[in-house]
Amino acid sequence: MMDLREYQEKARSTAIYLEIENTRILYPALGIISECGEVAGKIKKLIRDDGGDMNDDRRKAISKELGDCCWYLANICCDIDHDLIMMYDMRWASMVHHIRGLTLPQLVLHMSRHATFVAESLEQWYYKYDSHPGARSRFPDIPNNLTNIITCIEEIARRCGFTLEDIYTENIEKLSNRQKKGTIQGSGDNR
Repeated sequence: MMDLREYQEKARSTAIYLEIENTRILYPALGIISECGEVAGKIKKLIRDDGGDMNDDRRKAISKELGDCCWYLANICCDIDHDLIMMYDMRWASMVHHIRGLTLPQLVLHMSRHATFVAESLEQWYYKYDSHPGARSRFPDIPNNLTNIITCIEEIARRCGFTLEDIYTENIEKLSNRQKKGTIQGSGDNR
């Protein structure tokens, strides 16, 4: 079984944005918002099209988007010299209790709110401090927000019948296959 530290290393090995000049920090900032938005879109359609009843196809689609959220979290952690496993271990009982008390739409909104905060902080870091590593201390709330996001991912996964490990394992398998086929760039799930 793969733990979050190994997942973070494997996720980093698939990060092609590092090869593109001036994308560090901004690319994963945009990505975490985008992927949380895709999870929100799946939940919106669950409400609109299925009356809130989860079916297997919807579960699978949500799990794929949660995996993409994990990927961006892992790479944000790499970019700011944090460990994803530490972000996960920073959860406290009251946070988990609060998150478990949220409805599914509230949970996705909560996750998106924290993703937006992380992205805004990364944007400030990039434009104001030119991604200088020493500026990390100016954004002490980033780890807490990353912790909230991964806790939300885990809870959404649980409600869909998956574990967090299921989510990130499936994600890295998908990306490793794309990397082998040379289709890691592009768009769409079926590459």
